[in-house]
Order: sequence, then C-alpha cells, then structure tokens
Amino acid sequence: MQANPMRASDLRVHNQKMVLSIIHASRREGISQSEIVQKTGLKAPTIFRIFSALEEGGLIEATETGPEEDSIAKKGRRPVRYVVSRDAHYSIGLEFWTAYLSIGVFNFIGDRIYSGMHPLPEGIHADEVLALIVSQVGDIIRELGLDKQKILGLGVAAPGQVDLKNKRVAYYPRIVGMKDIPLVEVLQKQLGIPVMIHNNCSALAFSEYRHGGYPHNRSMFTFLLRTGVNGAFVHDDVIYANSKSMTIESGHIPINFDGPRCSCGTRGCLQAFLQDLDPNSVELRLALFEGLDAKLKEKDAYALRTIERAAGYLVIAMRIIKRLLAPHSFLFVCCSSLVAEALASEVKRQIVEPDAFESDPPLIFATDYDPLITQKGASDLVLKEYFL
Repeated sequence: MQANPMRASDLRVHNQKMVLSIIHASRREGISQSEIVQKTGLKAPTIFRIFSALEEGGLIEATETGPEEDSIAKKGRRPVRYVVSRDAHYSIGLEFWTAYLSIGVFNFIGDRIYSGMHPLPEGIHADEVLALIVSQVGDIIRELGLDKQKILGLGVAAPGQVDLKNKRVAYYPRIVGMKDIPLVEVLQKQLGIPVMIHNNCSALAFSEYRHGGYPHNRSMFTFLLRTGVNGAFVHDDVIYANSKSMTIESGHIPINFDGPRCSCGTRGCLQAFLQDLDPNSVELRLALFEGLDAKLKEKDAYALRTIERAAGYLVIAMRIIKRLLAPHSFLFVCCSSLVAEALASEVKRQIVEPDAFESDPPLIFATDYDPLITQKGASDLVLKEYFL
C-alpha cells in the first residue's frame, strides 16, 4: 500500500522550512536567492515566493554583509543576500546536574542574550529542581521582556538516562527522586512554552560537534567526565539513541565484572573504575580529577599514574564503542584543559596497539567543560526540532 502523497499545503510548509533552515545556517554571511535555487533544485519563481513570504512574516531580512559573488557580480548588480531576523524568535538552552543549573537564552541568529549559573544544594529533591527551573526560566522571560509567542522552546539537557520517546528522565541517582520524572509534561504545563529534552552529555556533544571546530569527519563520540561519566555519539548531525529511544549510558559499560560497585547497582562499570581513582572529588560533588592540574604540571608520579590508569579504562570502553558504532573520532571533556589533554595524550599512546578490525586509530580531541557550550547545544536541539 502506497503512502498518501504530500498535500500541496504541506509541501509549501516543508519547502518554506527547508529554505529558512538554509538561510539560518548561513549565519551572518547571508545567502542569495540564486544560491538557494542551486542548493535546493527548486525553481526560481518558487524561491522568490518563499523569500517574499518569509520577509513579510518578519523571519528574514536583507543584509549588506557577505562575500562577493564574482561570477554574477561581473554580469550585473550584486545579488541581495538575506539573513534571519535576529529577534524573530528566541530559544532557551538549560542544563542541570547534581551541582548546578545553567540557563542560556539565544536570539534567532544565535547570539547569546542571557546566561546564568545557579548552584544546587546538596540533597535537593527532583521536585525542587523542577520548581527552580520553572521559577528561573519564568523570571528570565519576564526580565528580558520576551514574547512567549516568539519563544521556539526550552531545550533541557538533563543528567542520567533520558527516555526520549516518553520525554522523561529515566534515572539519575545523584539527585533524590530523579527517577521516571515526566519533565517535559511538567515544564510545558507550568511555563506555557514548548519543551524538548535530551541528555546533558548529548547536548554537549551536539554543540561540540557543530561549533567546536574539530575535523571529526562527521562522526564523533564524546566522553564527559564530571562527577560521573557519560558519552554521546553524533554522526551526520544526528545524536544516536538506542532502539528504545533512550540515551546511551556509556559510563555504565562493564569493563570488568570483578570491578568496584557502581551507583547503578552492578559492578565493574567504566564510571565506577574512574570514580574509584578519585573518591574525594565524588564525595565533594566535584568533577573527576579536579585539583590534579598543579600535580600534572609538576610531573607528580601519583597524578601521572592516575591519568594512565584512567586512560587504560577508557581505552577498553573505546574499543567496545569502536566495534559497535565505529566513530571516526573521540572527544574527551574534563574539568580542565590540562587534565583533558593529559588524558587524551595517554589514550593516544595506549590505543595504538594492533587492532585486527581497524588499521587506523581514531582521531582524539580534548577540551575543558564549558557550561555555555551545553547551553548552546540544548538551544540547537530546539532549532533542529523547529526546522524539521
């Protein structure tokens, strides 16, 4: 049985969203109607009608910036270039975990117009976290004077495993009561704006993939080392989720069944091994290996041995991930650039051992954790949903 053909009205909306997404992707450089014709294959009169509708709707505007189009400019006047109107829409990116709540607001062109960090007290309950999100986001919307009709949505980067299909936080043991929480339903009802949810490591990985400038060849797996450990895989601008539409839990890859007890209840998880190397940071709700910088600069034997062992555990997990997902590159995000670089360097040294399944080792990158990056990733998830 053939699927129903797309109706004319649906096709118009589809084409308009496609064109708008291309204009949006051009950022401040802008793009001309003739370039859109070449990119989409749509006829020039169709593109003209779409541009007219978008301009009349206040979504795009002409700009004087952008590179010269020599081949066209020589034959006549320079084509008009267009960018999205910066105040046509807004998006909000939010991340929370055991220690902090972080919120960023962006205009339609991608400029950050607000950013804030809010510490979470130890022992806070999941209900209190949701109440804080509602109050903080509501206050920010009022403070900035934003029209809710212009807010495309709130992207929430939540900790732990996220159920994307049912839009819930499935489980995060480091916040009391953070299990099977219908976060999207609660926030949408109380805030009155669309809400999207993903795992915080996924939002970070998505942002680093898009904006980090890494030559990842369209395929990058990111490890985030904070109080816990998680990972996310982005390939061709899509964040991988499992067959149950759940975010992956790479921190709970079992690397040795005789290993230490993990917070998930089993033994030998990657996270348990790494936390066992730095129990003080875990107890104080600090990022793993926070405070090693000075010792690494001094080439302290204990610090170097800690990094060596951490890299060894990560390499075991990486070999499993390579067999299953075959990423072209890996990114390590840690408490500081020094720790991240030291860990990446040691991983590079250990992973060059012969591999019958892959002749070339993956590219390895490293950076320090920046909450602004995750805010942007959560905001980008809102935009990606809008342009679908």
